[in-house]
This record gives sequence, structure tokens and C-alpha cells, in this order.
Amino acid sequence: MSTAKRQHYVPRCLLKHFCADGQTINVTDLKTNKTYQTNITNVAQENRFYDFKTMNGDMSLEDSFSGLEAKTAPIIDRIVSTESIAWFTDKDFQILEDFIVCQFYRTRKSVNFVKRVLLSDNIPLFDHFNAKGEKVKTIYTNDIDIDDNVSRIMAYNVLHHMEHNDVVRDAIASMEWLLMKAPDDRCFIVSDSPAVLGSRMSPSEYKGEHAGFELPDAQIMLPISSKLMLVLSAKQMVDKKKDDLLRIMMTGAHVDISDVFRCCVTGNAFRCPDRWVTLFNETQKSNAERFIYGLA
Repeated sequence: MSTAKRQHYVPRCLLKHFCADGQTINVTDLKTNKTYQTNITNVAQENRFYDFKTMNGDMSLEDSFSGLEAKTAPIIDRIVSTESIAWFTDKDFQILEDFIVCQFYRTRKSVNFVKRVLLSDNIPLFDHFNAKGEKVKTIYTNDIDIDDNVSRIMAYNVLHHMEHNDVVRDAIASMEWLLMKAPDDRCFIVSDSPAVLGSRMSPSEYKGEHAGFELPDAQIMLPISSKLMLVLSAKQMVDKKKDDLLRIMMTGAHVDISDVFRCCVTGNAFRCPDRWVTLFNETQKSNAERFIYGLA
């Protein structure tokens, strides 16, 4: 069991870049519509959130996530200070890919979603076998009490599957990376569920092995500071001959696609139009479980 009691599902190494002083952050509670300021140690966290009980005893993922954050923090810091990803090594890409996948599934929103699914469908969980190896019973979700502990175990199992899923990893590794920079008078916000996966295609329309990160027009959006956002796009979305990158963002703003393409190639930040900041911020709000953070 981890010794850390307060466990963040959006790490402070990310949250600090949405503060004016690196410590104090603006918080908006979408449930109460109230806004207040507090230290980043108090937000996007729950006591013992990554500690859970299993049939084999108490376990925790806190140390694992802390180790990933320790590797990710200097990369995020350098992106913010250089406003570029041109210096990325293969190792930097790999670490951020791991970080992005984790941010989809390590949050309170992910746990609550799993709980809703388990409660709404009678899903088989595991089989019981007798001494002869014969299956005698299948345990379904309706057979057990779906509490927060069970929901977290299931959510972390999904995370483990995604981390070791070659289809998902190959899809993310093949994406084009674009660093967006907000105009001087605008700021990006971040939510308690900061990694957003977007696509115009419904998963049911996709005939491949899976549906999600590997959708042909998939885009991942992750704000990393009040001024910078990472956008990962399926390769077919970044093409000088197409306007798909702009179209999927659905901003209506006219931007030279060659400028976007050039920034994807060079790794330099692309100064995005004002409308895009509004779109990205609205996307953060709609993807949030309850809270948004930042200066905007």
C-alpha cells in the first residue's frame, strides 16, 4: 500500500503550468457554477484514490503513476520553456505516449464511467471451476456489490489493457504531433479529465479490430499549459492536399493548411486562431467530470 494519502489523478507537474505563480490555480465547479482559488495540492485528487482491496490483499498504483510523472515532468517543463517539440527524442515521445494513455483512464471520470457500465449491464466478470477443471459458475456484475473499490479495480484493469495493447500503442505512435500556442490575450484551460479523444466517425462505423485511438480521423487533445496544447492527429488528417485537419476541428476559421503541416514537421508551435482556443476550451468543459482549472 502506498504511503502517500493524497493522490492526484491530474498530476501537479501538469497543473502548475495553469497557474500564474506555479501554485495557486483558479477552479470552476461545473456542478455549483462557483469559481475559487486554491493550491494545486488540493485539486484533482482524492485520498487513497489509487489504493484498492483485492482477493490477494491491498494494492496501490500510486508509486507506478508517480514514477511516470517523474519522467514526464521535465519533458512538459521543457516544452513550456522552449515552446517547441523539435528537440523530442524517441524516448520523449514514448514517455508522453504512456502519459497520455494513462490520463484517459486514471481519472475519477473513468472510474465513474466504469461503474455506470457495470451497473447498467449484466457483464460476466470471471468463472468458477471445480477441482476437475470444469466450469461450474460464471460471476456477473449483477451478482456482486459494485462499489467504488470494484469500479477502480475494473478501471485500472482497462488501463493495464490499454497500456499493453499493441493496436492502441501503434495507433498513437503513428500520429502526427502538433504543438498549438494560444494568442497573447487568450489562455487554454484544463479539466479533471484533460486528455480528449475526438473523431467525426462513430466507433460503430469503424470496421477495424478496435475503435477509439485507431479511428482513421482520430485526434487527441491535451493542454499542457495555459498557452500550449498538444494535438495528436491520425496521419491522414495532416496532409497539405486536404483540409481535413481544419474540418475536423470545425472552427470555420480560415487557416493556411501548409502552415499547420509545416509546424507538424518542424515541431515549432503553431499560433492557433482565437476560435480554436474557444473550441478547445469548450471541449475541455464538455469532457470534464466536474471541475475545470486555469486562468481563462
